[in-house]
Amino acid sequence: MKTLIQMLSRGKESRPQPLEDLLPQSKFGRRCSLLSIIPLFMLAVSGTLFVGTAASHPGVDPEIEEVTHELEEEPNRVDLWIQRGRLYRSGGAFNESLKDFEQAKQLAPDKKELILERGLTLSAMGRDVDAEVEFGRFLESESSSSGDLNRARVVALAERGHIRARTGREESAIADFTAALEMRPAVGLYLARGKAQESLGDLDAAAAGYREGLAKIGNVISLKKALIRVETARNRYDEVLRLIDEELARTSVKTPWHLHRAEILTLMGQAQAARLARQQALEETNRVLGRRPTALNRVSRAKVYIAMGNVDAAKRDLQLAVQIAPHFAEAGELLRKLEGR
Repeated sequence: MKTLIQMLSRGKESRPQPLEDLLPQSKFGRRCSLLSIIPLFMLAVSGTLFVGTAASHPGVDPEIEEVTHELEEEPNRVDLWIQRGRLYRSGGAFNESLKDFEQAKQLAPDKKELILERGLTLSAMGRDVDAEVEFGRFLESESSSSGDLNRARVVALAERGHIRARTGREESAIADFTAALEMRPAVGLYLARGKAQESLGDLDAAAAGYREGLAKIGNVISLKKALIRVETARNRYDEVLRLIDEELARTSVKTPWHLHRAEILTLMGQAQAARLARQQALEETNRVLGRRPTALNRVSRAKVYIAMGNVDAAKRDLQLAVQIAPHFAEAGELLRKLEGR
């Protein structure tokens, strides 16, 4: 059963960024394709190619403009075509991205990385069938387990796994995520595999996978929360309390964990202990609010009041939060729901 706080909380769980924890950032802070860390060798290819200027793409960003100027000087450099194709993809210019990879293919028809790059762009376009074909081609053509190509295989497996998961083929997706994890443990992969296992109702496997991730990567909060969710669904309340207590001992942000503890104790039928946990949540949020009377901390206390059934006090805090930060969406949405608007 959902708690009142859960029902009033905003937003839906968004689709995870599957490769986020695998990919480096560019100098402008953008996530790049993993192939941006794969060495690209200079290829001596004869012939001249037409290179579009930056002016042909209104609003182009500085990185694309810089690479375009380099291509005007050296149109036979495969690495530059690939670099600009990735930049176009990250900016949502998917057709331009595909065109650049096609130019690179004309210069280097045997470069297998281009199959993967094309697949990533097709996946970003939502062309799942075409993208999956490309990932399959890449995985069949490149079986190396060394260095950069090994990481590229992880990307191909991970993205194909996401395509299979979102098209209802969870078992195939789990196989891809598992194969990728065997080469490179990553938070996003553990979460994606666990979500697919949960959707199949295999909670034992999901819990085991989240525990494996915590053991290999460390105390990552997203993995810990996923494990808590699954263990709650398995009615393993004592284990859930142990995990919550670990976080209470570790984190400086304790209020939500006290509230979560109260929810579990309620499920266990321990009403008095649950009331004590909610009181601890209130004391903690009062302490924090006394030091920093921010809109965020007002919302935090409002959630505690909601859990305690004190709706009027929650409204007062939310009204103050909206006054302090008029554009704080969560505060406004919670207040409207409490007021029945």
